[in-house]
Amino acid sequence: MLCWNSNMRRLRRVPVAFFLALFFVVVAGDALQLSPVELASARYRYDLVGWEITHLPDKWVHKLNGLLPWNASSRDERLADLQEYFRLATVQRELEGELEGIQARSSRGTGEPPEESARASDVSEQLNEVRKTRSAMRAGVEETLESEVGKVLSQEGLKSWVGLLFPPVDVALTRPPRVLVVSPRERIDRSNTILLDADIDIDAMEALENKILMDQDLSALVVGIGGVATYPTIVREDTSLRHALGTSAHEWLHAYWFFRPLGWNIFSSPDMNTLNETAADLAGDELGDTVFEAVTGEKIEEPPPGPPPEEDPDRFDFNTEMRETRLRVDELLAQGRVEEAEAYMEERRRVFVDNRFIIRKLNQAYFAFNGTYASNPASVSPIGGQVELVREASGSVGEFIRTMSGFGGIQEFLDHVSSLPEEDVSAAVPTAAASPVS
Repeated sequence: MLCWNSNMRRLRRVPVAFFLALFFVVVAGDALQLSPVELASARYRYDLVGWEITHLPDKWVHKLNGLLPWNASSRDERLADLQEYFRLATVQRELEGELEGIQARSSRGTGEPPEESARASDVSEQLNEVRKTRSAMRAGVEETLESEVGKVLSQEGLKSWVGLLFPPVDVALTRPPRVLVVSPRERIDRSNTILLDADIDIDAMEALENKILMDQDLSALVVGIGGVATYPTIVREDTSLRHALGTSAHEWLHAYWFFRPLGWNIFSSPDMNTLNETAADLAGDELGDTVFEAVTGEKIEEPPPGPPPEEDPDRFDFNTEMRETRLRVDELLAQGRVEEAEAYMEERRRVFVDNRFIIRKLNQAYFAFNGTYASNPASVSPIGGQVELVREASGSVGEFIRTMSGFGGIQEFLDHVSSLPEEDVSAAVPTAAASPVS
């Protein structure tokens, strides 16, 4: 049973998070602009302010309800529910896949065999039951996830000077919006990013991308994402436990850096955007794995030391092939051969699909989006290796996060990397003029 003092400590988080969420809503609302691209996508626009207004009260009503002594449960019970929720996510994905397969087979024929019809009915019933169970569990699972992630963040020394974790970890497990990414055709540059409804279908995606291409002569792509740094943080609800924990930590870091130089300057240049995302990727994965081990008791095995085992020379290596593709596209665009670059990307997309890597559209916007994450093979930025050097020089992931938070410009970061006592630092650090633009 929770003691009164513990309840009061948790209750104090409510007004802090409430005003923080209102701040994010105001910022999001003020940022709206009616550019031609935004006008084209207006009918599919994700209502971020409406989402905040709808979800924030529900989240905190549940938190307050959980403070009542008769609603308390043990940590073991809460962790069991957390793991069961994500186990059922796997079951849900399998049932959805099976149902889609039955429906696809049925649509190709003149009628549905009786056994297929019976199986479709059975799968649909099972699927509805799993969804209902997960929906009933969701609020409690969110609370447990927040608590476990917050505990690790606190252990890493990330509490504020008053002894509280700020901002508090607040997660909403749901379907995240999709993202419309726009880039000029003549270069790879993420010039616009707009949140769209999760329910936009494939035909609408294609129509929107084509409209922007034809009307604005811009490369566009609608992509799915795993989470959004709103408040509460949106985290994909149909993923694995390990991925959800890493995403929760990643998006919390954006909220943490929002109040510090690194976050203040995230959109000041492509390099600063890449720096933010790459640091959040690295630290988020590490924090998420620490929480995963604490929650499940499972040890995440690291690759054994020494050279990697020899691979089949005929094996299709996605990372190598994608990096090669990006470099060739950059070369063609630098020469002004835009149409040739676009034809090459379509040719390469077909190669990836033939090797079972499904890519709906490979264009400048694809590389502009994925190139923001320096560890992604679609990126050519050296920032990934530089961030890893800073992490290696840090005593803990918490120290790394605090160090990164102070960089307000890419040159400050590069100067810091140059100062590290590493023999190969000079080879990893470009000059300011050569710093990447993704």
